[in-house]
Formats: sequence, structure tokens, C-alpha cells
Amino acid sequence: EESKMKRRKFLALTAALVLAATTGLASCGNNSGSKGDTKELNMILYPDYVPQSVIDSFEKETGIKCNIDYVDNDTLIYTKWSEDPKGYDIGQPAISTLHALIDADMLQEISYEDIPNSKYISTDKCDISLNDNDKKYSIPYNTTGGYTWIYNTKTCPVTITKMDDLLDEKLRGQIVTMPYSFMWYPSALMHLGYSDSSTDEKEIAEATEWVKKLTANVKVFDGATPSSSVKNGECSVALTFASDASRALLDDPDLDYLKVEDQTFMQCTQYWVIGKQSPNSKNAEKFIDYICDPKIYAECLNTYPAISNNEEALNYVSDDYKKIEGMFEIPDDKKSYILNSDLPTDALSAYDEQWNKIMSN
Repeated sequence: EESKMKRRKFLALTAALVLAATTGLASCGNNSGSKGDTKELNMILYPDYVPQSVIDSFEKETGIKCNIDYVDNDTLIYTKWSEDPKGYDIGQPAISTLHALIDADMLQEISYEDIPNSKYISTDKCDISLNDNDKKYSIPYNTTGGYTWIYNTKTCPVTITKMDDLLDEKLRGQIVTMPYSFMWYPSALMHLGYSDSSTDEKEIAEATEWVKKLTANVKVFDGATPSSSVKNGECSVALTFASDASRALLDDPDLDYLKVEDQTFMQCTQYWVIGKQSPNSKNAEKFIDYICDPKIYAECLNTYPAISNNEEALNYVSDDYKKIEGMFEIPDDKKSYILNSDLPTDALSAYDEQWNKIMSN
């Protein structure tokens, strides 16, 4: 427990330092010139979503300097952008933050005619709550989903075939997972046979008891690349994004993904958006157009595998991507929910309240 608390405190301190440093960096990168005449692009991105090679080639081809502020959760995307609306030109939020940014009038409408490669992008595999108004302000990037539990076949101390096996005391200090109430409560509730957005006090209480038992076995909470704690041997089991899981499996032959018979699957799409007060909106359009090019999009998939929203890009993906493409499929007979979904406010508040109590103990 002491080790876990130290880990949490370290991550919290690191996040605070990164927040202070990167906020200053993004602000310093601002250019107050007219839109489209600058050579700057201030971006707020997740790590391990856009390859550095793509950033480098875009900078070389266009002469535009990309100033990147990396974050590990959607809350920071909204918070940082709202605090400094001219500090960021482009971001990649999930659906709930996309809606929050639209509601706050922080985004500009997409000029599709200025992003001709957007013709290759489909919304067929995106969130079911994506509506026509959302499409005015966003272009899908990639979608993660599918098998997200991975484990080390040589070090995992138990055989895991069902969700309740994750509660086994032999897994104490062996699990790494993402620190989100909006991930764990929908999953726990569905596992127990309830709605993923239940507000029933008894059902939430039952889910809380299950989550407590699970988190008692968690050693590391990591919202960016959970697989790293399995790859380095610190943990033997990880709940991560399917894209992160697939990369780990390609890197380490001792790792495999779990096919848990009663598991729930999560899906999440990231969307490209441009700030309404962006000083470099034309450069943002150039970047989105660049990354929508099928060959460039394929390079992104090869480096950071995910469900493709660009059908043409599949003509250029690597053999390694083809090996793990099946990991992203969600069986028709399995339950699934949308990570970062638009949960009812009262449900989300209830989950957050219970989650924060668990994390503080």
C-alpha cells in the first residue's frame, strides 16, 4: 500500500510539473500574426498517437514548427484550452470533451474544402453519439477498441478466464490500469448485470465494492501507456487501450492478450479539432489534411495501431499491422461501452465521488 501511494504521489507530482512546464511552452509558441501567415502550430496531443516521424516530415515539407503539449487525459485538454484559448490551435479530444468544447463555443467549424484529404475519412466506426453538429467541428482520427487486457504469460501468477479472476489476491501488486472512474464504473456495472450509466445507489454501491477489490491489486495507475509497466516487468497484467496493447504484443513475445469470457469492451475515438481563437488555423488545416493522406495515415497505424477510419490507408499498412488487426474487433455477442462517453451528469458525479474515495484510501 505504501508503495502504491508513493507511486500515485509521484505521478501526481510529475503531472503538476509537466502541466506547469508545458503550459508555458505552449504560450511561448503563440504567434499573434494573421491566420495562415505564421510558421507555428501549437498542438495539444496524447503521447503515442502521432508518430514523431510524421511530425518531422510535416515540419520539413511545410516549414511549420509544431509546438506540442502532451497530456494523458481529456480533462487536461479541456482545462488547458479553456484557460488559454489562443494557446492551442489543434487538439484531439474524445467525444465527451468534443461536446464540452462545442458547448463552450471554443471550436471553429471545419472548412472541409481546405482539407481535401478528409474525403478518405469515414465516421462509420466512430462513437454512436457522434451527430451531424459534431461533424461540423471535427474530423475523426483513429478509434481504439477491442481486446485491451494483456498479460505476461511467464510471470502472471493466476489463470485469468473471467472478470472475477482479476480480484484474486495472488494478483496483489501485479496490475497496471488506467485511473478513470468513467472507465471502471461502466465496466463494473455491466459486469454485474446493470446499465453502464446506472444511478441506482445500491447498484453503484455494489459496483464500488467490486472496484475496491480490483484496485487493491493495482500497483500502477497510468493513463498514457499502461503496457510499459508490463513490458518492464513491474506488473504482469495490464488494462490498456487496444492500440497500446497491440504495440506491446509486437514488442514482447512473452506477452499475450486475454480473452476473458465475460469481459466488457471499450471503444474510444479521437477527433481532430481547431480552436475558435486559433492564431494558426490555416496551419492546423494543413496538418489535418497531411495526416488524412492515406499513406501518412498508414504510417500512423503502423507505428500506433488502431481501428482505421481511413479505408484507403489499409492499402499501405505494414505486415505487422495486419498481424494484430484482429485485436481491434469486438465480438457481436459481447458487451461494450464508449470510453469517455457522454455519461449523464448525475451518474458521472456519483462515479467520481466513489472513485475519489477509493483513490484517497
